[in-house]
Amino acid sequence: MKHFWVEPTLWAFLVQALAFVAYIPLSYIGYRWVRAPLKRNRVKQSLMQLGIVHTEELENMMAGGYQFKHYFWPLLSACTLIVAYYTMTHPYIIQGGLWSGLLEEVINVFDGDDLFPRAILMGRYLFWGFLGAWIYSSYLTVRRFLAYDLTPSVYLFAGNRFALAMAVASIVGLWVGTVSARAGTSFDVNFATVAVITFFIGFFPEQGVNWIAIMAQKVLKQQGGISKETYLSEIEGLSIWHQGRLKQEGIDNVQNLATADVPTLIIDTAFTVNQIIDWIDQAILRVHTSNGQFEKLERVGIIRASDMLTTTSDGKLLQSLSNITGLDKDELKVLRLTLLSAINIKVVAHFRWQSSLDKTKVTEAALIQPAQPWPAPIAAPREQESLRLGLEA
Repeated sequence: MKHFWVEPTLWAFLVQALAFVAYIPLSYIGYRWVRAPLKRNRVKQSLMQLGIVHTEELENMMAGGYQFKHYFWPLLSACTLIVAYYTMTHPYIIQGGLWSGLLEEVINVFDGDDLFPRAILMGRYLFWGFLGAWIYSSYLTVRRFLAYDLTPSVYLFAGNRFALAMAVASIVGLWVGTVSARAGTSFDVNFATVAVITFFIGFFPEQGVNWIAIMAQKVLKQQGGISKETYLSEIEGLSIWHQGRLKQEGIDNVQNLATADVPTLIIDTAFTVNQIIDWIDQAILRVHTSNGQFEKLERVGIIRASDMLTTTSDGKLLQSLSNITGLDKDELKVLRLTLLSAINIKVVAHFRWQSSLDKTKVTEAALIQPAQPWPAPIAAPREQESLRLGLEA
């Protein structure tokens, strides 16, 4: 048993490393020739729903986005990082001393009887962090492949996730293993506990980062956070996969979502127009209300900015909403005015009410003016002009 742990073969290491990294190039090949052409047709239909005329410049922009030159460095970086971090966990590499100084051989993490070298044990529990990151990344790749959304950023995200997962897993595993060992936990239970924790962190490294931040605040006796923000998880209908995808587009919180560029999300992601508009509609209301205001509105079923505009469109409705929620009538008027000045409220209202049976809503949507010209710049000047003219048409 000990011989197998500390003296595996080079052949075994190479085969395993190849198996772990193979999904990266294979997924791109399949997506490039099978799914990408279908994606362009879906984008055309989505833009038509918003009244944006499809142009030749836009077609060339979408077709060029799937060329190999855009994927080369993301593919190379993902493959390199996956293999590099896997080597940190494999006994064949560890026993050669390649990672001496990086693996904490000087710390007796599990307080064992030195049946196995400390570096080997460190690598073994780090493998579970690697495995968690690999399962998440491979599943994300398959999910994005099926959703017509396998962009170069997926591979950059996968590579960075391995780096983050391994770093955080090593820190948390080191702390948990050492504390448990000093508390008298048996070697087997301690090692199994650390393996489970590092696997979870590999799958959700953000949770590990939050834990480290909390522990650091306790040690440093600091209170409060760095900034005030509303998490994407507060938006109804946003799963962890949706949140991860939005974060790849630079949308890290509800404030970012409320001001997101709609055409960019339609072109660069696989989300439907209905999904994007609904999420932005919710985000606008969350950004412009306090927690107390939103809770009162939510209790009567108002969670979207368009809902708020509908129920305050005349004096009687405004008074009724005030009576039901307990919010002051003037307070609701001010809230309505702030919603009407929101960046994306025009496109939200247009999409929500364009097929409404209530003709007054169609008229009201046409009268709403955005706080700044829409859509915001998303591409080269000629493509921006084509989108603008298409929208105005």
